[in-house]
Amino acid sequence: MREGTPPPPPVALHHAVTGAPLAHVWAAAPDAYGDTTLLSAEERHRAEAFRRHQDRRLFVAARTLLRTALSRSVPEVPPADWRFTTGPHGRPEPAGPHTVPRLRFSVAHAPGLAVCLVCPELDCGVDVEVTDRSVDPVRVARAMFHPREAARVFAAPPAERGAVFLRHWTLKEAYGKARGLGFLLPPDSYAVTPDASGGPRLAAADDDGRLWQFAQWPHGGRHLLAAAVRRCHGPDVTVVRHSGPP
Repeated sequence: MREGTPPPPPVALHHAVTGAPLAHVWAAAPDAYGDTTLLSAEERHRAEAFRRHQDRRLFVAARTLLRTALSRSVPEVPPADWRFTTGPHGRPEPAGPHTVPRLRFSVAHAPGLAVCLVCPELDCGVDVEVTDRSVDPVRVARAMFHPREAARVFAAPPAERGAVFLRHWTLKEAYGKARGLGFLLPPDSYAVTPDASGGPRLAAADDDGRLWQFAQWPHGGRHLLAAAVRRCHGPDVTVVRHSGPP
């Protein structure tokens, strides 16, 4: 946030009536968004290391989006003041300033779009993919999916196979990021069901799928987003989808 600019109004982190957590998701197109003055020296150095201009713009957009999203949740902290650390498997977390409640976040990007999810306290993950990505869904599903998930991809009509694959992939990415493990999780140890009654569902050998909540939706005409939140035994989390950046 530039000097002299008043802080934006905060977004609510809990439902006003039920007290349930709210998970906010923002998105930004890198061609029209990003401010290197908000980034740390280390982030600017990482941005400069990208050889392709579009990759650099996407990285700057994602880091700007994260910092401004956190400051929409806690407006007294300017975007440039946030500090970050990483967990044992590389999962990023806020390192300061200290906030109450503690904020959790997840960032993802794909060609043409950066996304960020912020919520209080809860493990969370977000993913975004382009719907026209070039990938062999059968080959990747055979290597990276649970057998039940792979079977759904194989059974889909050829014209729909890519979309079925992508619905599984984005949910699995969001869940893996929320766990802080990504694809360190053995692919045959858990399975998502995108089209389950009541919304996407999880079955896992080392986790209780009932403790997780998922959301999935298209963004524009080219991207598919998915979010995963570990609500534990608490009430349902509302995923608030913002139309643009903070």
